[in-house]
Amino acid sequence: MSPQQRPSPASEITDGGRAAPAQPPWLVQPMTIHIAQDQRYSCLLCGRCCRRFHVLLQEPEIQRLAALPWDEADQAPRDFHVKLNGYNFFRRRDDGACVFLDAAGVCSMHRRFGFDIKALTCRGYPFNFASTFPGEVSVLARMDCPAVLQNHGQLIREQRHDIEKLARELHFGKGFTPEQLQGLERRSVEMLRDHCQGIVRDDTLSSDGMALLLMAFAERMEKLGATFINDADTMRSVMPSVMANLKQELADVPQIGLGAYDRAYFRQWFTIYCRRDEEATDRGLRQRLRRALMIARIIAGGGNLRTFGKEHPDLLLRRASIFNPTRWQPSVPAAWDAYRRFLSARLDCLQFFGVSYYGAAFFTGLKALFLTYPLVLCAARIRAASQKRTQIQADDVMYGVAAIDHVHGRSPLLQYKAGRHLEHFFSTERFPQLLCSLGKR
Repeated sequence: MSPQQRPSPASEITDGGRAAPAQPPWLVQPMTIHIAQDQRYSCLLCGRCCRRFHVLLQEPEIQRLAALPWDEADQAPRDFHVKLNGYNFFRRRDDGACVFLDAAGVCSMHRRFGFDIKALTCRGYPFNFASTFPGEVSVLARMDCPAVLQNHGQLIREQRHDIEKLARELHFGKGFTPEQLQGLERRSVEMLRDHCQGIVRDDTLSSDGMALLLMAFAERMEKLGATFINDADTMRSVMPSVMANLKQELADVPQIGLGAYDRAYFRQWFTIYCRRDEEATDRGLRQRLRRALMIARIIAGGGNLRTFGKEHPDLLLRRASIFNPTRWQPSVPAAWDAYRRFLSARLDCLQFFGVSYYGAAFFTGLKALFLTYPLVLCAARIRAASQKRTQIQADDVMYGVAAIDHVHGRSPLLQYKAGRHLEHFFSTERFPQLLCSLGKR
């Protein structure tokens, strides 16, 4: 398994950075750090990250942790790491918890020696760092953390001191390449980002309306091209009419749904997003055959997502009626708050293309970000159906956001263009058809 295929650890704190070698302070390159403006995070001590994820360890960290001066009364584990597919991870107990998680649900290393002694990946979670423009880094909080998902605690921009301290331990790339920017100037990238933010924050739009308008906007801008978009004066003058035309075109889109083959294709794509990256550590033939059977059942419209992990609802997929919109009552707008926060943070930090999304170009990453909507909708419906409800609630959307955010830009299966063919399949004209098949909220 190559480094790009390794399972993401609990604190995949950077999609582009890696642990930096120790350097004298005068050799450390200055960087500008942009932190997501509206996200909040304060640890809930839920222990989820210590139970669910495999935490990657670097060799120097293993040596440092092995030398900690534990007392006999601490009963600290001596054999605390394991090698899986060539990579070192914290060992986990039979119940799935890290060997350092004590009976009170607290990290025993943290309790005994303090926060700073822990592995870098543990200290960094749930922050995600990514290089953006040259000399700049953006930071957001991952929404597979319950505290971030609930928007609980202190604004992360008020935690700048701690974030900058973490950043000094990482090495980052040179930023977006010309190919990734597709000829767009920086001000054009930020202008397009801000227009997308305006759509996301427009509370007069339903969740469907928001998703359709975002995708249509991305498609129209890509067709206009960089030369036109980089003409700031022209863009300012034409943007109102562009937005008005897009809304009119969407109102006139024929209500045509997907056929049976395309629906099976969607279920295959959805299945990839439900598969936790940690499963890559178990690559035995028996496990792979079992997993292949699960996936085949889900693609055919059956199966049970619970087979991919306990965090998924326990429900046969055919009972969820994903493609039966008449069964579902409209959800209240507030139910989609978590999804809008997910989009807003990614847009704010430009963590949707480049190193944050498999090295993809601007418009490819932007459309892939908006394609998460039907995936979250599908996940939310399954959770609601598992509780015998016909209306999606906020907790259902939060489950969907956590599941999709965990994988988006981090999946070993989607890192190659060939693996993302399903994603491209549902772009352009198939996107309205997919939402039509799923039905209006």
